[in-house]
Amino acid sequence: MTKQIQRLLLALCLCSFAACQTVTPEKFFGETVLNSNLLNDFDPRAFGKILENYAKPVPSVQKKGNEAQEVVEMKIKYTESVIKKVKGLAPKDDDERALKENAIALFETALPVYQQEYLRYAKLCDQHATTTDKDAILSKITQQDMPRINQLMDGLFVKGKAFASKHNINVHWGR
Repeated sequence: MTKQIQRLLLALCLCSFAACQTVTPEKFFGETVLNSNLLNDFDPRAFGKILENYAKPVPSVQKKGNEAQEVVEMKIKYTESVIKKVKGLAPKDDDERALKENAIALFETALPVYQQEYLRYAKLCDQHATTTDKDAILSKITQQDMPRINQLMDGLFVKGKAFASKHNINVHWGR
């Protein structure tokens, strides 16, 4: 009986400690806003060039033939990780709630583009396919996905700048 009481007390203490854990404004800002740096090269012109460069044959370098795909797969894994972390945040006020919702929307909009269009594009790069097929994919992303990505990114930056100012978080805004 005593062991059960000790375990119960320990569990209660751990739960109380976990409940008292608060995320600092800096940490909240980092998870929601700074992680958006992952998408700095999301634009098809930029990311397309990156993937092309990974797929280029290099003399005296043994390649596996899926280098561009690996880049996209890393982006997918990191994006999924960010979504999970942001969803796990407990906002303390409306400002944090707005940042969280905007960040989740941004990353959940980008993720399927990485999983579908960019992965398909990377496979074509690794196969050294014609530019016509690849250009069609990049055009689709530009026309259908980039307006929403830009809208969400701009909204996140507006909210992020106000949040950083309110909490005296020193940030260099590159965009």
